[in-house]
Amino acid sequence: MRLWFRSIAALLGHDSGGGDASVASILRRAAERSASIGIGSLDGVALPSPLSGHIESLEADALVISRPFEGACRRELVAGEHLHLSIAADKGFHHGDVEVLGRWVALDSGGRRYGYRVTVPTVLLHEERRELHRIPVAFDLAPRGLLLRPGSLSEIGEGVVVDVSEGGLCLRCDLRTLVRPEESVIAKAEFPAVLPPIHTRCDVAHVMEARQPGMCDVGLRFLEPQAQLGQAIRALELRRINRAGAA
Repeated sequence: MRLWFRSIAALLGHDSGGGDASVASILRRAAERSASIGIGSLDGVALPSPLSGHIESLEADALVISRPFEGACRRELVAGEHLHLSIAADKGFHHGDVEVLGRWVALDSGGRRYGYRVTVPTVLLHEERRELHRIPVAFDLAPRGLLLRPGSLSEIGEGVVVDVSEGGLCLRCDLRTLVRPEESVIAKAEFPAVLPPIHTRCDVAHVMEARQPGMCDVGLRFLEPQAQLGQAIRALELRRINRAGAA
């Protein structure tokens, strides 16, 4: 067993107490949302490696993962290879060790999908990161955002998306009319790259005066699932953590 596993177990909460049922439950949820993954060698560091991909499905005796990336290229895995797997979770990562069983191919309307079948981890350790799936975006991507009334589609305000998470976003905007907490609105945001556009119903979580004169920070909770956005955010955060671990 890796030295890192022995040391980190004393510091982190882990999910081994529930046995196989706990591990299976975690993996089922991860498969349902195509959770992002990091892959590294067993003698690697605590942070996920620069390899990244996602979970395809959970079978009775195997976990199916997509072909992982190594930078801009795909990395080929070899049957019998032992790897450290990090699975992005709601509040951090689940870490476990797996063995590559072989290649996996699926046919669907979009063509062939390729991946690998790996063993189901016997133990998963949980590493919590409070802000794992929330990323600041205003300065990197300069995304514009718009708030509208649900019925009339009249404009409430326009501004810049300050940060975005799987559950909502914060818009720094110039309000044209009054908006209150718990009020329902429609949020629209276009990102120059990486993240998919947002056009969805939200509840207003909070409204507060911003540091910029004449502007307000409006916190919004999504009322509808944003699957594509969630996958993109987890992939971005995974890459950010990987870069920090490689530095």
